[in-house]
Amino acid sequence: MSKWVSLNRAASSAALGSVCLLTLFACGGGDEKRTKSADDMLIEETPEQESSGVSMSSEIGGLNQEAVDKVFAKASDDLRHCLDDGAKRVEFLGGDVAFLVKIGADGHVNHAHLEESTIGDRTTEVCMLEALKRRSWPKPVGGETGIAQKPFSFDMPNDVRPPTDWTADSIEEALGKLGPKLDECKSGSGSFSITMYVDTDGSVMSAGIAHAEDQGESAADCILDVLKTASYPSPGSWPAKVTFSL
Repeated sequence: MSKWVSLNRAASSAALGSVCLLTLFACGGGDEKRTKSADDMLIEETPEQESSGVSMSSEIGGLNQEAVDKVFAKASDDLRHCLDDGAKRVEFLGGDVAFLVKIGADGHVNHAHLEESTIGDRTTEVCMLEALKRRSWPKPVGGETGIAQKPFSFDMPNDVRPPTDWTADSIEEALGKLGPKLDECKSGSGSFSITMYVDTDGSVMSAGIAHAEDQGESAADCILDVLKTASYPSPGSWPAKVTFSL
């Protein structure tokens, strides 16, 4: 009987040792060889992703339209003041404009130009653009730049007879002679819309400009300077206003 007890105890001890040995190889001892979990991989990869410097924001962000409209409304008195000053030089100044304003992440204007304008006076137009640039704007959301656009209509401040309406055909011949110089000014800057007041002697009283592309602003003054060098037909006894495209 004691012989069987000894044998059974020996067998039990051997079995227990085998279980412990299997457990050691299966789960134990080897934390350094443990399979990485998904959370471990995420924690280790995140610093590399952050160090890449990749930004997920887009170039163009959204703007709160109500806030944008309020800024334009607050600037309206300044815009009207620009027109009033211009009308002291060109008494029948007036027309329609459409502004495009690009706003940076800090709420300040990075760029502004007129997409449309029949004001006909560059000094007045620049005054208006500068008035908008001085304003603080809502910051763009989801992008680095916000785009604000707004049209305005301005009646003539002075109670005077409006200028004679001219079509582009009235100055076509004069423009044709200026073609090479105008092309040099444009230099791939897109299309332009010009409004001029032509005096009774055929000289340019004033001229304004609008354009579709941002880079057009750098070519604007060059184009107007060339246009002012030409002699145009006389509109008769009263100045004329003409809008045309280049």
